[in-house]
Amino acid sequence: NGKWGLINTNGSEWLIEPQYDVIARDELGRAYSQKAFFAGKEGQVYLYVDGAQVAGPYQDALPFSDDWAAVKKNEKWGFIDTAGNVQIDFQFDDALSFGQHLAAVEVDGKWGYVSKYGEIVIEPIFLSAKSFYNGSAPVETVDGWRFITLTEYKGGAGLL
Repeated sequence: NGKWGLINTNGSEWLIEPQYDVIARDELGRAYSQKAFFAGKEGQVYLYVDGAQVAGPYQDALPFSDDWAAVKKNEKWGFIDTAGNVQIDFQFDDALSFGQHLAAVEVDGKWGYVSKYGEIVIEPIFLSAKSFYNGSAPVETVDGWRFITLTEYKGGAGLL
């Protein structure tokens, strides 16, 4: 009847009965992580852990990754933990989930990356960006899509 719920991985049992207008999903369609999911009714999105509402309302949200989730409140994106505690303030125009302890964030129309300490570690210079996976992330430049790669060197971490 046009409502969303969650089923177990073999499709045999409802974890959450269909009752929501929307379930937040990542780029691969995943919705459930760390026993948590985001579901919405009537334009509001709420955080549920073990089936109980924990936090919200939010305007939008992405599933948990690397312990935190990107959520939108008052037109800005920030990051929360599974208890609903704000870990990085609501300050970004857009955001993606963390991957390898970095999250793609949009600031003034350009994309860069923020660390779990809330510091911009890769300046927002890209037209678009995706999450890091296996040490690399696709980014869009004026010349098209490219990959940036994290690498280690004697002085610390850097980009190749």
